[in-house]
Amino acid sequence: MSLSARALTLHIWPSKWGLPSTEPSCIAAAFYLQLALPGRFSIRECTNPDVSPSGQLPYLTHGHHVVAPLSSIIKYVAALSPTSVPPVVEGDASEPAFSADVDVLLDPSERAQRTAWFAHAESALGDLVAYAFYSLTENYAAVTHPTLSSFYKIPQSYYVPRRIRQVHQVRLEANGLWTTPGNEPEEASPKRFGEKEVPKKEDPKQKFKSAFQRERVLEKSRAAFGIYSRLLGDKNYFFYDRPTTLDLVLAAHVLLLVQAPLPDTLLSSLLSSSYPTLLLHARRVLAIAAPSAPVLPPEQYSLSALIPYPSFRAWWSEPHPQKSEEEKRFERMRWQWIGLAVLGSVGYWFVWGTKLRFVRLEDEDGDKKLVIIVGDETEVDDEDEDEDGVDEPEDEGGVEDEGSGKAEAG
Repeated sequence: MSLSARALTLHIWPSKWGLPSTEPSCIAAAFYLQLALPGRFSIRECTNPDVSPSGQLPYLTHGHHVVAPLSSIIKYVAALSPTSVPPVVEGDASEPAFSADVDVLLDPSERAQRTAWFAHAESALGDLVAYAFYSLTENYAAVTHPTLSSFYKIPQSYYVPRRIRQVHQVRLEANGLWTTPGNEPEEASPKRFGEKEVPKKEDPKQKFKSAFQRERVLEKSRAAFGIYSRLLGDKNYFFYDRPTTLDLVLAAHVLLLVQAPLPDTLLSSLLSSSYPTLLLHARRVLAIAAPSAPVLPPEQYSLSALIPYPSFRAWWSEPHPQKSEEEKRFERMRWQWIGLAVLGSVGYWFVWGTKLRFVRLEDEDGDKKLVIIVGDETEVDDEDEDEDGVDEPEDEGGVEDEGSGKAEAG
């Protein structure tokens, strides 16, 4: 197997704030590949989730295989063999003992626990991260929106961040973590020249509602963080003396909350004051699993990417197999039949088809009407018009006679 066929590339959201990416699942995937396949993979920053099989980042490409989402990537990488991945690229160093399964030391019972806590962390902690970045208006306006806009060019930078926020809004509304419409800042109305800005008074009801919502978020945060704090205890990692998948997923969520420069420090302050062990654990994982893989240049998208796959260019340029004489004869007969069918239809219409004429009639009041005459009749009289339903006059003078009426053939 050639090296190009064995190349592994992880596609994730771009890096930011000293982290491999801006999404927890992308960070966890980068951590996992760094521990499982150090020096054997590369990273490509991507901003188009639509190219992923799941419609979300991250996704992994390995030869002709495309794997997504995070849970599938972990299963796929854990089952790789030494012959299916490229060798270590760092000099002529000897190959280390190969094991792409980060959780290789876990027994069946511990693996079941890891799977359950993995799903819980993606759900509970994922909701908290989405709340901090997309629901809190101050954080979204100051950090999230400018960061997402910097990933795109005009005009995508104007509408893509809003579309991403709307996707998270559905998830947060279902869990009661979405900011109420009253908390959204109103657009500043234009003021006249020389007019002093009058500070707006805060609505007491809205202030109480906001405080109640923040307290509800803190209650959910304490419940989620408290579980992992008790589960971790005074150990360095959840299982044994090395990080597992659960450590990587937890650290990815915690690092985003504490390292992103969010103006509203509701959750980061809670972690620093009440759960310092989780902070130490997350930084310990970052120190040992920070990816050192080469970052490939981002993918460039052109207008041809808008054409559904396979594109016409790919169809035109791809090699076509040589056709046999029987296939050529069948294709000629098929096109001859199609041509005869089209020619017969057109000929029938011109020779035996119904003739239509457009006639403009003028009544006593001077109003002109455009009517369609069917057939070969050259005269238009009141009786034919009444029978065909072309023009139904209100009185007996609806269409004038030959002496006074006017008919303009069109």
